[in-house]
Amino acid sequence: MQNLDEMIVLFFQSLRCEPLTLFFSVFIPYELWSVIAVALVLFSYYKTKVLRFPVISFFLAGVMSRFSYEIIKGFIQRPRPFRTIEGAIPLLSVDGFSCPSGHATMAVTAAVVLGHHFPNFRKPVYGVALMIVLSRVYFGVHYLSDVLAGMVLGAILGWLCIIAERAILLVIAGVDLRKVDILKLLFRG
Repeated sequence: MQNLDEMIVLFFQSLRCEPLTLFFSVFIPYELWSVIAVALVLFSYYKTKVLRFPVISFFLAGVMSRFSYEIIKGFIQRPRPFRTIEGAIPLLSVDGFSCPSGHATMAVTAAVVLGHHFPNFRKPVYGVALMIVLSRVYFGVHYLSDVLAGMVLGAILGWLCIIAERAILLVIAGVDLRKVDILKLLFRG
C-alpha cells in the first residue's frame, strides 16, 4: 500500500500547473464551509421563505471532526509524504502528522450534514468536498490513503452529528429518549 501511495503522490505532483494550482487553492480554507452553509441558508430562505439552519449538527460537525482526527493522528503518527518520499515537494507549509487528513474529515463531515439538511444541493456540496479531498494530495501534503481515511471518518461523523442533533431536538421538545424507537431516530428522513 505504501508503494502505491507514493506513486500516487508523485503522479499528482507531475500534474501540477499554474491553472490547476490556482483552482485547488480555492478549496484550502476551512472557512469555506461556513460560507457555503450561509449561502445555502440564504438561498433556501429566498426560495421557501422558511429560515432553517442546522446549527446543532453543523457545530457538532466542526467539533467532532477536529477532535477525532487529531486524536487518531496522534495514534497513527504517519509522517507526511514530503518527509518520506524522495523528490516529493509540498506546495503548502504544514506540520504534524498525515493520517487521517483533517481537511478531508471536516469536508466530508460538513458535506454529509449540509447535504442532509439541503438535499437539493447534495451533489454540489459533495463535489466541493471531493475537490478539497483531491487538493490535499495535489498539494503533496497527504497520501491518497490519508484522505480516504478522512473521508470514511467524515462520513461516519456526519451521520453521528445528524443523529445527535435529532436526539437533542427531541430532548428540547420534552421527549423521553428512553421511549424513542432507536431505528426511527437513526433512519428518519
